[in-house]
Amino acid sequence: MRGRALPAVALLVAGAGCAAHHANLNPAPAQAWPATLSFAQKAVDDDRYQEADTTLGSFATRYAGTPEAAESDYWRALVALDPRNERRSGMDAIVALDAYFASAPPRMHDAEASVLRRTAVALSTLRAATQEANSEADSARTSADSVRTRADSARVAGASRDRSKDVEVQRLRDSLDKVVSQLTQTTQELERIKKRLATPQP
Repeated sequence: MRGRALPAVALLVAGAGCAAHHANLNPAPAQAWPATLSFAQKAVDDDRYQEADTTLGSFATRYAGTPEAAESDYWRALVALDPRNERRSGMDAIVALDAYFASAPPRMHDAEASVLRRTAVALSTLRAATQEANSEADSARTSADSVRTRADSARVAGASRDRSKDVEVQRLRDSLDKVVSQLTQTTQELERIKKRLATPQP
């Protein structure tokens, strides 16, 4: 019996050693969370928001279902709503907070998370309204530019027609002046002929 028990004990010891080694390679979330949060906070201080969000998101995925993963989702929402974050997004914050509230209790920031979610909804609504207003303004500017272009074209066409009329009038005037000049010359020539005819021949 004793001989058969020793291999079993050895297997248990070996298994415990492997488990310990695996735990060292993958520390428990409670051990890994402080360093992860510290890194994310430092990234935010340095305006590396995308890096902070990626770090927190990876932690939440790796340790899904743990209180620390819920904390990570909460902090992702804070990062997403930071006014200094150029990629801030109310929708990203809402997604992170929904993940936070989906985690099992107890949770540490339910009251704060509720306020943040309402803020994120208001921000998303405001952004959507702003985008719609900008779109309508762009459309109005485009319509105004189109009307202005048509008006300019009409003015140019009108000016062109006016110039054409002026040219035609001037041409007719020039022709009339030429006819009058020729008529005057003819009249003068007739007068000279009349005078010659009226003068007695010697």
